[in-house]
Amino acid sequence: MNEQVKKRIVAKKSFLQSTASEIEKLSGISYPAFYVEPTLFVSTSPDDGGEIGILYARTIPIEVNGKISILVQLSAPLVLYATKSTLRTVMAHEFLHYLELVRRFSRRELLSEISPETFFEEEHEDATRVVDPSQIFPRRSRLAKDLQRNFDGGYSNEKLNEKCRKLWIERGLPTQKLPMGSNQVRVSVDSLARSSFDHEAVKLLKKIDSSM
Repeated sequence: MNEQVKKRIVAKKSFLQSTASEIEKLSGISYPAFYVEPTLFVSTSPDDGGEIGILYARTIPIEVNGKISILVQLSAPLVLYATKSTLRTVMAHEFLHYLELVRRFSRRELLSEISPETFFEEEHEDATRVVDPSQIFPRRSRLAKDLQRNFDGGYSNEKLNEKCRKLWIERGLPTQKLPMGSNQVRVSVDSLARSSFDHEAVKLLKKIDSSM
């Protein structure tokens, strides 16, 4: 990655931090640690005619010193080319993934998941691995409405996709292909048993579950 691209990413740092703070204020829950990944990950599926799907962000559990930590990974092209509204909404969506992982892990649940074979199936699976935004954010807030509008039935942003193709992929900037279905959660039972998670997040999720 060249120095100009690095400088542009650094210039976005304050917006990313203010967006995380906004999500915290609306939800009452701390945003997980996040970072900008200089590599763009794309998924490939032969069942979709050789098309590629761009992974703009991921929520990843990792094992550190025998315990589980959950990180949000934002791709550099997302940070560089997305509008502020899109970047804000994607960060909020990943926050909902984070909360779903906290829910599962705090229950000591290890679930096996069927690997999707098409982008349609991947989008459907993505929609099932988040906490309902209306349970986390005020229903009339702009963020809740944006999440409902943009992620209902799977996320698609052709303008952003085209920018990524022209300004990142076609320029030969760092890109890595991931086979369809490889973007899955894998953690050990021992690490899960030793781990604890954000107290306020766990308390809120238990409250939501008890009301359902």
